[in-house]
Amino acid sequence: MAYKFSCRATGLDCDFIAEAETMDELMPKIAEHGKQAHDMEQISDETMQKVKAAITEEPSSESAGSEDKADETSGSQ
Repeated sequence: MAYKFSCRATGLDCDFIAEAETMDELMPKIAEHGKQAHDMEQISDETMQKVKAAITEEPSSESAGSEDKADETSGSQ
């Protein structure tokens, strides 16, 4: 599974989208965006709740691609 965050889903008029394979990879991207684009040095509890609610889980594009590659290689031998 991959994780995806849309800043617009928090209620802001912002097109920023971040994706990562883990929450540990995603959260620093979101924090950096908050600092750079929205001047957020600290994230309030209310904002953190909005951020967490805006994160979705989606099928990983890497795992889907690796299945296709496995099918291609097994047929060529």
